[in-house]
Amino acid sequence: MRRAEPRGLLAGLVALALSAPVAGAGPGLATRDLNPILQPVYLPRYAAPPAADGWRVAHDLQITNTYQEQERDGESLVIDVENYRYTFDLGYRRGAWSFAASVPFVASRGGELDQLIEEWHDLFDLPQGGRTRAPRDRVEIRYRRDGITEFSQTESSSGLADLALSLAYHAPGGFGYHVAIELPSGSESDYSGNESVDWALWLTRTRDVDETLTVYGLLGLSFPGDDGALAERVAARIWVAQLGLDYRVGATLSVMAQLDLHSRWLDRSSLKAFGNSAQLQLGLGFDGLLDDHRLDLYFSEDILVGSAPDITFGARLTRNF
Repeated sequence: MRRAEPRGLLAGLVALALSAPVAGAGPGLATRDLNPILQPVYLPRYAAPPAADGWRVAHDLQITNTYQEQERDGESLVIDVENYRYTFDLGYRRGAWSFAASVPFVASRGGELDQLIEEWHDLFDLPQGGRTRAPRDRVEIRYRRDGITEFSQTESSSGLADLALSLAYHAPGGFGYHVAIELPSGSESDYSGNESVDWALWLTRTRDVDETLTVYGLLGLSFPGDDGALAERVAARIWVAQLGLDYRVGATLSVMAQLDLHSRWLDRSSLKAFGNSAQLQLGLGFDGLLDDHRLDLYFSEDILVGSAPDITFGARLTRNF
């Protein structure tokens, strides 16, 4: 029997942001859980469309460093990897409709940031979680269940990941209704895709509280395809929610915070890495950079420890034209 999905929790958190009319769209942090095994599965992410008719181009770079050792009820998991993800986003809006295409490139390497993260944990007296006992700069991702290895990666890899196309209708009051399909342009052999068609539906809402504060939210469902690694175990649907705020300190500087949640994505597993996930992002946004550009810099920590990568560093450069 599947565990109960946290629909009430996700819906309640997003509802906090969905309570009044909106004057403008906040930028949002276009993030998601970058667990290297989960990455081939499509998850919606909040990204504001162009506020007026026209194009939007965005470049996303995310670097995650993960060390996890989990074992329970006949399952064992080791994730020791540094993951790089670059995404080129192209969006176009005309009237109430917008279209977007996302082209990601992913690479997995040894942990160049291992020592920095260990020193960070020591500085704030945070637990190392076994990091100091593991070899430096290695790639090892291994999942075993009942004595059978179901996923294994021990070498660096890189490649074009799965292309995603989305369509949205933007209704009065700041609501957005979205549908997306992810195509199997990645490859299971280089761990960049699941060679399956995924799709998703989600609702967004943006609200300008006043001249300085914008809040936004997302609530959606992802429907993974039935091919690729662990295909028989991946959940038929995954709930996704995001809740964020953008506080403008001045004409060109914003302070951002965002909460990312998703439900269990691997059925019949008791490991945290495959269960309900919660991450917190904190960052700064710089408007008007190089005329029409905006630069967002942020980092992410797993609130439910072990449910997502230990830390993610991200940058997003956006331009409207």
